[in-house]
Amino acid sequence: MYNIVIVEDELIEMESIERIVLTCVDNALIHKASTGRKAIQLIDDIKNIDLMLVDINIPLPNGKEVIDYLRSKNNEAKVVVTTANDDFDMLRNMFNLQIQDYLLKPVRQKVLSETIKKTLEFDEEKSKESKQLKETINNLFLEKNYVLWNDFVLETINECYVQTKAGEDARGRVKNFLDTLGFFLDSLSEDYSSICSKLHALSEDVGRSGLKEDLYSRLIFSLFDVGNVIFTPLFKKQSSSVDFIARAKFHIEKKRLNNITLDDIAEKTFVSSCYLSRAFKKSENVGFSNYITQRKLIVACALLKFSDLKINTISLELAWKDSNYFCRIFKKEIGVSPSDYREM
Repeated sequence: MYNIVIVEDELIEMESIERIVLTCVDNALIHKASTGRKAIQLIDDIKNIDLMLVDINIPLPNGKEVIDYLRSKNNEAKVVVTTANDDFDMLRNMFNLQIQDYLLKPVRQKVLSETIKKTLEFDEEKSKESKQLKETINNLFLEKNYVLWNDFVLETINECYVQTKAGEDARGRVKNFLDTLGFFLDSLSEDYSSICSKLHALSEDVGRSGLKEDLYSRLIFSLFDVGNVIFTPLFKKQSSSVDFIARAKFHIEKKRLNNITLDDIAEKTFVSSCYLSRAFKKSENVGFSNYITQRKLIVACALLKFSDLKINTISLELAWKDSNYFCRIFKKEIGVSPSDYREM
């Protein structure tokens, strides 16, 4: 996700620049300021600014003073100056402030698009991947399928860790996933602001540290939490039209990392325990308890493969308080012990 600040005092010009930015850059979060004072406030409020498009001739503080202030806070942000003044001495002073480019007004759409892409080192291939990812995320939310969401999260992160084990640097894919998800949620509602902040912090950790074993469990559990926050209200909205098997699977998924009993889920699905048990096996071709075990073991296998958590810790994370019982269940279902699985 790109944080892009537009500093422009002419409303029509600001709207035009915003439209061009959104057309040429995916995952752009636009922040706007019509005065130097508002621009400085944005610099204080936004943790990471990727690009600032600033008009030099804005009301005081002027554009140069705004860039001065930005540089006192952030040396990494890219800056593109827009101006109607072609005074060479003034422009030369601008470059002393580490600006990337300047554009004379009126700025043509093609020129501005090319400048933005060049300045941000925009990757077309990554852009296509982001669009496809955003579409997948949107479809999962529209389907309101919590089970598929958690499977998608595991599959996405696991693929990147497999690439890492093969010697590739896959942190960009994980960052793109986290940033795209954060941008998508931010576009839906301000209610997701705290989630977006957590996703951004995770993305920064991935970029800084890479896909290390000690980060895997935090990534997975955090994304499971995101799913819980998102899908719970979605489920409540359609709850009356959902059959009791789908309702049971939702609550199993929600409590996947906790202790789950047939009585608990039966209570939430408004049917008796015996009826739920029989109907669940008939519908899913697997017994209720075995289904829960399978859902938990999918996570257990991933944690054994990609995390540095100890086996007894994995057992506790999945609400198996007796690690010996966990090992027996694991060997019965997977065919090898957890330690042998990890060695393999």
